[in-house]
Amino acid sequence: MSTVTTKRRIGGPERRELLLSAAREQFARHGFHGAATAAIARQAGCSEAILYRHFASKRDLLLAVLEREVGERVAQGRAIAPPAGADPPVALPEVLRQRLEDPEMTVTARLILLAIALTEDPEVGETMRGWFATVRAPLRAAIAAGQEAGAVRGDVDAEALTWLWHGLIMVAAIRNAIADDGEAHRALDAARVLADLLRPPAG
Repeated sequence: MSTVTTKRRIGGPERRELLLSAAREQFARHGFHGAATAAIARQAGCSEAILYRHFASKRDLLLAVLEREVGERVAQGRAIAPPAGADPPVALPEVLRQRLEDPEMTVTARLILLAIALTEDPEVGETMRGWFATVRAPLRAAIAAGQEAGAVRGDVDAEALTWLWHGLIMVAAIRNAIADDGEAHRALDAARVLADLLRPPAG
């Protein structure tokens, strides 16, 4: 008695997700120019022709990967903002520690660096600015809420504080992505100093 194996047909949305997952891995490992669309398609179990039905170019594929990466991090609370209702001076150094210990954050940082290298393209630059705003908005809201609650000093503009925290976390994540040698964890000392400076003066 013979057995016939039927290969399951993969629909468009599922195929797109497979392509995004494969591209995420290939871009993070090999860079933009080193990641071949043939390898991405092969890893996703399809042909390059099918890849190009979903994405007009390799650049568009990278942007789609980053859009998913940033969107999922923000939606899942794995970006740069502290948990809702947390005391920012206490929570923000912990956020940085968690990001530095998250191996997926290294992948995210490498993908962001790839996109930054393409920002001479006006569309890529505009898209990157949109992503930065998306990531920063919850952080700024948390800092402003901390000021209203009296947990964060109110004599410094919330936007300026957002820039300080965002910059520190991004530099630490990028340093960690360049070389995972423990040096990026020195940023935790800076985070604790900054957290102390955020607290309102006693009395």
